[in-house]
Amino acid sequence: MKARNWRYLFIFIAVFLPNINTLTLDYALDDRLVIFENNYTLQGWAGTKDIFTQDSFSGYFGHEKNLVAGGRYRPLAQFTFMVEYELFGGDLKNQVGMDRDPRNEQLFTDSILPTVSHFGNLVLYLLLAFLIYHTLKTAFPRWDHEKWYLSIHFVATILFVLHPLHVEAVANIKGRDEIMTMLGAFFALYTSIQFVITRKKYYLLLSFLGILFSLFSKENGITFLAVVPLVLYFMDSKPQKWDYFWTLIPLFIGSAIFLYVRYRALGSMMATEEVPQILNNPFLHATFGERIATVLYTWAIYLKLMIFPHPLTHDYYPHQIEITNFSNPVVLLVLLGIIGLIYLIIKGFRKKTLIALAISYFIITFSITSNLLFSVGTFMNDRFLFIPLLGFTLIISFFFILILKKMGGRKVPAALPYITLLPLFILYGAKTFARNFVWKNDIKLFTTDVLVSDNSIKCNTSAGGSYLKLYKESPKERYLKSAYTYLSKALQLDPTSTNAQMLLAEYYFYKKEYAESYQIYNQIATSNPNHELAAQNAQLVLQAWHGNRVEETTKLLEEGKAVEAMQQINQLIQEQGEQVNLLIQKGRVFGQGFNRTDSARVYFRKVLAIDPNNAQTLENMGVSFAIENRLDSALYYLERALEYNPNSETLQQNIEMVKQNLKK
Repeated sequence: MKARNWRYLFIFIAVFLPNINTLTLDYALDDRLVIFENNYTLQGWAGTKDIFTQDSFSGYFGHEKNLVAGGRYRPLAQFTFMVEYELFGGDLKNQVGMDRDPRNEQLFTDSILPTVSHFGNLVLYLLLAFLIYHTLKTAFPRWDHEKWYLSIHFVATILFVLHPLHVEAVANIKGRDEIMTMLGAFFALYTSIQFVITRKKYYLLLSFLGILFSLFSKENGITFLAVVPLVLYFMDSKPQKWDYFWTLIPLFIGSAIFLYVRYRALGSMMATEEVPQILNNPFLHATFGERIATVLYTWAIYLKLMIFPHPLTHDYYPHQIEITNFSNPVVLLVLLGIIGLIYLIIKGFRKKTLIALAISYFIITFSITSNLLFSVGTFMNDRFLFIPLLGFTLIISFFFILILKKMGGRKVPAALPYITLLPLFILYGAKTFARNFVWKNDIKLFTTDVLVSDNSIKCNTSAGGSYLKLYKESPKERYLKSAYTYLSKALQLDPTSTNAQMLLAEYYFYKKEYAESYQIYNQIATSNPNHELAAQNAQLVLQAWHGNRVEETTKLLEEGKAVEAMQQINQLIQEQGEQVNLLIQKGRVFGQGFNRTDSARVYFRKVLAIDPNNAQTLENMGVSFAIENRLDSALYYLERALEYNPNSETLQQNIEMVKQNLKK
């Protein structure tokens, strides 16, 4: 096999081997927002117009603008989800319909669609890996090595695709937008390089298509308006001055088209109002200085995760990272590090060093998700490093090759490159493989990551909700205990969290602590009259609470506590009025508890005045007359009861007994 083929084979293995287990995963996190609970996706081809003319989340939340900070317009990735649904949905389309429904999740999960979508992510990731390698090799032949596996292009690409920080983009189906935007952007970069090398103008058209593909997948591709001229400056083939102009024209035209379409879809370019919820605006209560200091602090965490990606989590919402200030020594170290990086860029820019290029690439592509220019709605996320991470892997590759060159004059064992690189490849690959399993579904993700994001309001709330879901599937006390632990922690972190309050009310409902459950639901409904679900749940709790208290009177009767049973039923009637089931129960208390069948019939007759065909009450009347040996009346009511409950063996037996007694 030719050396070139070996390179691509190893890249293929690096992509598929550690990620093959993603084909066993279901849906997780935001997948519901753009796939199985998004009306535009569920409409199939008919939803295409809305996918390209509305906020990406409006198919889930409704026709509102700026549902999250700055809005979300990523139509191309969602379009691929719709196409997969159309092509591979099969009978699922008849079961699901064209509108979102909570039952859709199980229907989609049981279908072939999750596997198809995860495979789609892997194919796109593989294409991206090939394109990255080929672009680097085309632009920088000087980085090549007589042993292809020691070239910077190859090492950087392998480190990039194996890095565990990419799990969120690859293992999460919705993360496809990250892969697609980088794929399109790198295609625009590659074709721009080819134009400079070959002078063929059709590459400019391809560059235009590439940037459109990138931007309509996700806005982050806009940074390549700076990346393309940066790479052209550093590449081995020296471009002419006008090359910068010609290569930027299709990029600017494509960007202008995208920004116009995005503006028409969202109604604005950027968020103009401050989001008042801390979960969508983590810097809500921070001063300007605290905001900048906290952003710098998160950069230190990013650096640590790039070097040592453990532990990983999908959730860095408040208060997983606390607001800090410039007295924090970590922040000061980051500032010193930034000064050092700027020095390296300035020093290496004229010499066109790889270090200067890699750092510049990282800064440019990271700027849009760094929180420095504007808030992105959370402190940080692994996926925010998806595109920038290539800059880091280039630096690591450079130092690896540099060390080998320094040893060039010495007797270096032939196995040294493998000894130094393979352990890193294996560790990254193993971590990626293990981390993929965590993205199986929401329950696995939330209940695992809460052990890392133990101070996150959102993750504690999600973990609590997951354990409630597990309890509904399999009522085990330990699930309820875990749910209470995490929901209590969430409310400790943010007492105003409505989601955590709603779930805690649900917990109390399952514990049959109806008073506490009703109090929470009623408080939410009272403070927020538009919260229909809280009001509905409050009424459901009242009904269950009412039924439970009626059951308690039955238990009191069985225990021979007739007085306590009568007190309980009288209190219920006082609170809720003379409802049918309460009147029946009071009659039973008189009859069974006090042997006062005449008083029992007073309440049974009240029931029959409301509901003349109430089979249970007709039977109770018959039994009360039978106890008094008034057999004709007993037979009358028992036979009437049998008309409305003809399958009751008890009624048939009682009628037979009364008839036998009448013959004596």
